[in-house]
Amino acid sequence: MQSNAAEVFARTRMFAGVPIGVSEAIGERAQFLVLDPNDILFNEGDEANGFYAVEVGALKATRLSLDGMEQLIALFSDGEIIGEMAIFDEFPRSATITALKPTRVIFCSREAFFDYADKHPMIYRHMLKVMAGRLRATNESLAARDFLALPGQLAQAMLRLADGFGREMVTGAVRIEYKLTQSELGAMIGASRENVSRVLNQWKRAGVISRVDGYYHINQHQKFREISEP
Repeated sequence: MQSNAAEVFARTRMFAGVPIGVSEAIGERAQFLVLDPNDILFNEGDEANGFYAVEVGALKATRLSLDGMEQLIALFSDGEIIGEMAIFDEFPRSATITALKPTRVIFCSREAFFDYADKHPMIYRHMLKVMAGRLRATNESLAARDFLALPGQLAQAMLRLADGFGREMVTGAVRIEYKLTQSELGAMIGASRENVSRVLNQWKRAGVISRVDGYYHINQHQKFREISEP
């Protein structure tokens, strides 16, 4: 069932906690876009002129390494915001965003956002809180690389994926509804494919995870959380 723009914005973390009138006003200034699998929302280096909210679907953020290899940076699912930094800076897009399956997003331009925000400056205080939260999450991720061993970093990454793409199975396991390669998991945490493979194989032997038809299943969720903690 298709949602209206206000409902989609209201479900995002970016607009969580603000009066519904804010989401309605931003929604009136936004437009829906439909993407097929493999459609590109924007490319790395493109002009950043606004942000997107995902109504339904899945997208990936990738960058090209110095040797021309595609590196997976992040995955986005329903209710997530893409490219919100474009509100406050005019730097080019830092990654390429590609649809993984049929996807609907809502686009709000920088100009449309400011048209509302300049008349309702309270939204700027809220946006500062949102950006501070994103910065804190980035700092925690960087700290994890410094203080967490590889298994902990990998567990954190897979738990984040489960939060966005997880589906609970009848067995109680959580299935990540995206077929990840070991190289993609390694790129997300800055580790080699060989080291990621070694950890995953250890977890498989212990029954912590399994892989069925190319999808990873987290079988022991509590154990996984314990591994992910410093």
